[in-house]
Amino acid sequence: MTTVRSSLAGALICMAAALPAAAMAQSASPAPADAASLARLDALFARWNSKTAPGCAVAVSRNGQAIATRAYGMASLELGVPLTTDSIFEAGSDSKQFTAAATLMLAHAGKLSLDDDIRKVVPEMQDYGTPVTIRHLLHHTSGLRDWGSVAAIEGWPRNSRTADNQDMLNIVARQKELNFAPGSHYLYSNSNYNLLAIIVARVSGQSLADFTQDHIFKPLGMTHTRWRDDHGDVVPGRTGAYEFDDGVYRNDQVIEDAYGNGGLLTTVGDLVKWQAALDADTFGTGFTAEMQTPTKLNDGTPIAYALALVNLDHHGQQEVSHSGSTGGYRAWMARYPQQKLAVSLLCNTGNADTPVLGRDVADIFLPAYKAKVYTPKGPLPSGTYADGMTGFPVRFDSDDKGNLRADGRVLTPVGPGRWAQREDIFAFGKTGLTLEHREGEKIAYRKVDAVTAFDAKPYVGRFCGVDTFACLSFKQQGDTLTYSGPRWYNTPLSPAYADVFTGEAAPGAGRITVKFERDASGAVTALRFGEGRAYDVAFRRVAD
Repeated sequence: MTTVRSSLAGALICMAAALPAAAMAQSASPAPADAASLARLDALFARWNSKTAPGCAVAVSRNGQAIATRAYGMASLELGVPLTTDSIFEAGSDSKQFTAAATLMLAHAGKLSLDDDIRKVVPEMQDYGTPVTIRHLLHHTSGLRDWGSVAAIEGWPRNSRTADNQDMLNIVARQKELNFAPGSHYLYSNSNYNLLAIIVARVSGQSLADFTQDHIFKPLGMTHTRWRDDHGDVVPGRTGAYEFDDGVYRNDQVIEDAYGNGGLLTTVGDLVKWQAALDADTFGTGFTAEMQTPTKLNDGTPIAYALALVNLDHHGQQEVSHSGSTGGYRAWMARYPQQKLAVSLLCNTGNADTPVLGRDVADIFLPAYKAKVYTPKGPLPSGTYADGMTGFPVRFDSDDKGNLRADGRVLTPVGPGRWAQREDIFAFGKTGLTLEHREGEKIAYRKVDAVTAFDAKPYVGRFCGVDTFACLSFKQQGDTLTYSGPRWYNTPLSPAYADVFTGEAAPGAGRITVKFERDASGAVTALRFGEGRAYDVAFRRVAD
């Protein structure tokens, strides 16, 4: 371990020496934002700019230097403390890029290979036949179930109890199955980056918190940045975190100790320094390019998700970005390399849609762009379709205003047969429906016969998890099938198609899908339970 530290220390001395040169290489100090731009910026955050709402801090930088830095709303509603540009927020999944950078530093130091089987460092993991590599973790192509989704199935959704990286490992290591074969698909899973935090610690001999402090935060002068590896620590300047529920703000501070997937405590000023370092390739020639190089699936399909940086096009401009969400915190970081522009956005309110807000901020400073409005022609699609990979159903219908909806959510028409759900596209064509994910993968859907009337008796009974600590009981109540389990009681299920039901796992967990399985005689003997980022979790019928 001494060799790792000394070799990296040597590299950092070189990096530190390069920092002044990189700064000198920047063009002359950019002009600060003009009054008109600042007015537009203020208008975007007006709803939070009060003494009765939490809010956001935002920094816009060009050529690595801030040209606009603002704060809106309150850091603490209980104490009446306003936000400032030095307020400390949690960055959610924007934290992942620091975990990725630490992993890449160790690879450059020759202490690991991104193509190593993760069991080389984390032998507790299952052998799935095909190796899961560190590179798979970085690009979210591992197939590992998200530990938060598994925990939710067991009755403990994310942030409902304290959990650390060992708790995460205990959950992930007992999963006997993957969501899919490594490298065959893309699926965002926090398990990947918690495992990377463990890998960094075991390979370097330092915790991820200490490693990044020594090799990233201190060299860059990110003096307000640390990790939330112990949620009980007192952190001067840290804001509260809030959700907006039924017209009222409620506390939603993070109580987890798991980190690497999230957990970075920082300020917009420190994020300006980080984004400037990436723009300047401060960590060595080619480091930034490797951080933001997209990957490919086994079949050659390009995937926009690089090393916790997503390569997208925004209004004709290259955008390298990531968003974050933990508890009541929301975050967004983006760089527009052609324009030498960066946006750093941190909020302490769950009703701040930071990807939308962040791009609206960027648009103030990017070349003008006029979006084309498309009006659909002809009849709208309808019916129930099943995801060809997971079997999860989606029901399409239209509202009284003529809008197409997917499971009740209004879609935006963007072209003939194409409707957007945020950044994903439902594309209807002659061969059926395809979901085009933002990251690049296309998943074919099949149309299924929706079920409304059904006999609930075959499904009644008790089922227990094969690799989860949960049992579910299904009962018939009138014409409804209900299920009970950890933290849930008599939750109604809706039939989707043959032997498949959907429902809500409230409180604290999302939509679930239950797919019952029959044996050769037609008897229901098992089921597959899906929640968010955990597909087809196996349960077997047991005696009541």
